[in-house]
Amino acid sequence: MKSDVVAQAYQDFIDDIQVYFAQEDSTLFEKRNTVKCLEYKGQLYAVKSFKIPHLLNQIVYRFFRASKAQRSYENSLKLKALDINTPTPIAYAEFPSLLFFQESYYVSEFFDFDFEIRAVLADAQYEDRENILRGFVAFSYDLHNKGVYHSDYSPGNVIIKKLDEGYVFSIIDVNRMKFLLFDDALRLKNLSRFSTTKEDLHFIATEYAKLAAMDAVFALESLTAYHEEHQKYLANKKRLKAVRVSL
Repeated sequence: MKSDVVAQAYQDFIDDIQVYFAQEDSTLFEKRNTVKCLEYKGQLYAVKSFKIPHLLNQIVYRFFRASKAQRSYENSLKLKALDINTPTPIAYAEFPSLLFFQESYYVSEFFDFDFEIRAVLADAQYEDRENILRGFVAFSYDLHNKGVYHSDYSPGNVIIKKLDEGYVFSIIDVNRMKFLLFDDALRLKNLSRFSTTKEDLHFIATEYAKLAAMDAVFALESLTAYHEEHQKYLANKKRLKAVRVSL
């Protein structure tokens, strides 16, 4: 079964997406899922192949819940409608069996970005760092004002293109996303993964507080608390993983 939203211009590409994906060795990312850059009729596309879920979720995604590929496509359309940058969605494709969900793919235009916000946060001497971070805060503020809650809003999912007139920020990996009204606490919680130093925490909190007309002390204390909470979560996750490996 394929997506019924595929423009005719891409139909052959989507019909044979498994063949294209298997033959092309231009991997951009490979971990739980795999992302490749594929060429079709002289244009480049980013194609994400989602890992086949475990048995229970194969049934859930087959009959009861939209797949990650479908949600990636639909959320990208919503973001575009809100004038938020994300790679332009093309289609999604699903290949279930009679009873189980199997392979799925999400296809978007290839966005030739220059760097992730991760690189900026990791390097205190990054060129034009302060302006980039200020632009990131403004981008995040715009997301929140438009009701976009990216559930995996993290340094690897904010990509940036440098232009003569400034920086273009985009978000990726958008299958886990909600559209809702933000209160001040949720705004700051959504930023908790982006700070690596106390100085960065202070800068992000202060800049965000200015844009949101928020008390700066509240912003810093809240962001710091959420950041520490997230770090504890990561540490516990790492310990549990180590225990499983040792068993």
